[in-house]
Amino acid sequence: MQADLICIGNELLTGLIENSNTGFLARRLWSAGIEVREATVVADDREAIKNALERAMEKSEIVILTGGLGPTDDDMTKEAVASILDLQLVLNREWLERMESFFSCRGIRMPENNRKQAMVIEGAALLENQCGTAPGSMIEREGRLIIMLPGPPNEMSLMFDQSVLPFIFNYNPGNVTMVKTLKCCGIGESMLEEKIKMLGSWDFPPISYIARGFEVNLQIKGKGNAKEAAAAIEKAEKHLKSLLGDHIYGSEDDTLASRVAELLAEKQMTIALAESCSGGHLSDMLTDIPGISKFYKGGLVAYSEEVKTSKLGLDQELLKKEGLVSEATAKAMAEAARNYFNSDLAAGITGLAGPDSDSSNKPVGLVYIAVSSAKGCQCKKMNLGGGRQMVKERSSQLALDMIRRTLLSIRT
Repeated sequence: MQADLICIGNELLTGLIENSNTGFLARRLWSAGIEVREATVVADDREAIKNALERAMEKSEIVILTGGLGPTDDDMTKEAVASILDLQLVLNREWLERMESFFSCRGIRMPENNRKQAMVIEGAALLENQCGTAPGSMIEREGRLIIMLPGPPNEMSLMFDQSVLPFIFNYNPGNVTMVKTLKCCGIGESMLEEKIKMLGSWDFPPISYIARGFEVNLQIKGKGNAKEAAAAIEKAEKHLKSLLGDHIYGSEDDTLASRVAELLAEKQMTIALAESCSGGHLSDMLTDIPGISKFYKGGLVAYSEEVKTSKLGLDQELLKKEGLVSEATAKAMAEAARNYFNSDLAAGITGLAGPDSDSSNKPVGLVYIAVSSAKGCQCKKMNLGGGRQMVKERSSQLALDMIRRTLLSIRT
C-alpha cells in the first residue's frame, strides 16, 4: 500500500517555514507498513491543490494533505477536495459551538471568518484537534482514503498519532513492510556495522544504517502481514539490544534528552549544568522535555573567565595554569555547578567553538566535557571540528550521553 503526501502553503515554498510535516508523516507511515510514493509541496492555490490531489489519487491508496484548513481566504484545502469529489461543504454546528466556547473561555470575540473552519465536506469524519481550532477530516472515495490535517506541526502530529494512525493500522491488513528505528550513540556507523557483521549470518529482517550527527539510527524492516512483520522486528530488536547494550539508548521519537529525563525521574535524581562553548544549548535541550523542572535544578553559561571565577568560584590560578579549555577546568566547572545548585549530578562543558586569540594554540572544535556525581568526576576530551553551531550541538549530545551512562551506572 502506498501513500502520497501533499503539504500546502506559500510559506513552505518561500522557506519562511520549514516543512517538518513530511518527515514526521513518512516515519509514521513506514511504521505502519505504508510506503510514501511521493511528497509534494504546493501553494495556497485551489487549482494547484486539485491537480496535486488528482495525480496522487491515480497512484496511491492514501492521500494526506496538510495545511490550508485555517480561517482566511487563502486556506482552501477543503474547497479543493470537495470540488474533486463533487461534494458540498456543510456547517458542523457542534464544531462551531466548540470554537465559540474556545474563544469565549479566553475572553475573546470569535472573528466571523472562523466560521469557515466549521464547514466540513459532507460525509467526512471529523478528527479531534486538541491544540487549535481547525478540525481534521477523513473521507473514503473509490478505494482511496483522503486525510486532511492542519499545517501547524504540533496540531498535525498529535491528531495523526491519536486519530489517524490507529485507523491506518486497521486499514492496511495485508502484506506490509514495517519499520522500527533503534537509536544508537557512542559508536560510529562503520564500527556498528562491523560489530553486527561479526555475528556472521544475519537470520533476521534487513537493517539499514543512518548516520545522524553523533548518533546512528538502525532501521529494522519486517515483512509479511502486520502480525508477522511486528514479530520479526521484535525478534531482531531483542538480538540487537543484547549485542549492543548501552549503545542503544531508545527508539523512534526518543531523544538523548528525553532518555536522560526518564532516567532522572526513574532514579529521582537532580542535575545542574555549567556551560561555556555550548552557550546554553544543553540547557535548552533539557528544558524542551515536559516535566524536567522536577529534576533540572538550573544552569549557568559561564562563557568568560570572569564569570567562571566570580559566579562558579573557579580558582584563577587553576585557569591560568591549565587554561580555560582543559580537563581540569571542565571538571572544576562540573563540580562547582553541583555544589552551587546542590544537585545529585552536574555537567561542565568547555571548549573552542571558533577562533579565539586567547586559545590560538588549540584547535577549533576541541571540547572537554565532565560529569560530576557522588561516584566522582569523569571527563572526556573530544576534537569535534566544524563550525560554531556544530560544536555546540555535538558537545551537548556528547554531554547527554555521558550523563545517561552515569545515571545507568548508579544503583538506587
